[in-house]
Amino acid sequence: MIEQVGRGMTVLIIEDDREMARLVQTYLEHAGYTVKYAETGEEGIACVQQEHPHLILLDLMLPLRSGWEVCRALRVRTNVPIIMVTARRTEDDRLRGFAEGADDYVTKPFSPRELLARVGAVLRRNHPTITQVIEMGQLRIDPSGREVFVAGKKISLREREFDLLLYLALHPNMVCSRADLLDHVWGYDFAGDERTIDTHVRRVREALGEAGSLLSTVWGVGYKLMAGEA
Repeated sequence: MIEQVGRGMTVLIIEDDREMARLVQTYLEHAGYTVKYAETGEEGIACVQQEHPHLILLDLMLPLRSGWEVCRALRVRTNVPIIMVTARRTEDDRLRGFAEGADDYVTKPFSPRELLARVGAVLRRNHPTITQVIEMGQLRIDPSGREVFVAGKKISLREREFDLLLYLALHPNMVCSRADLLDHVWGYDFAGDERTIDTHVRRVREALGEAGSLLSTVWGVGYKLMAGEA
């Protein structure tokens, strides 16, 4: 059963295929989402600034300006979750999508119900019900504000990087396998591979600076966040 998480949330579709956009819009609106539509990348960027959507569905094969370029431009402006929707199916394309800042990657043709489930999963990850502040040495994580501080200094993390750190913090001193992280942070239907975890962990460590030492690698298994002092 698909949870009705869409009430009051806005999804922006950036897609030049109007028939595809209408199909997706119908499913989203039926689930309770407000849907905005842009046919080009430039229109999409302008719509983000005007409408402040909760999530973006971004086609890669857009006229004039590719989805890759649009994603990069959006990431400079906002941390709103982005799901790339494209016919590009190779592993390199998927990895590039996540490297550019996408939160999920869906290949065409796809089931509208699956896409709806992915939209709900990404939104749930980005609107956690956990509110208690977590402190580990110099590291402080505020789930409500989705903010991270090290020694009182605010640290900038991408949406998925924050989700990864939060999940590890909720399981302190426990080894979380890569498969477990993929299931709980990326979602059970994520089609990428475990190298995605390693890339995000590296970025989180770099962002945390000296507190990055709390995030340790358990070779051949996964990662764990130590609850001791950094």
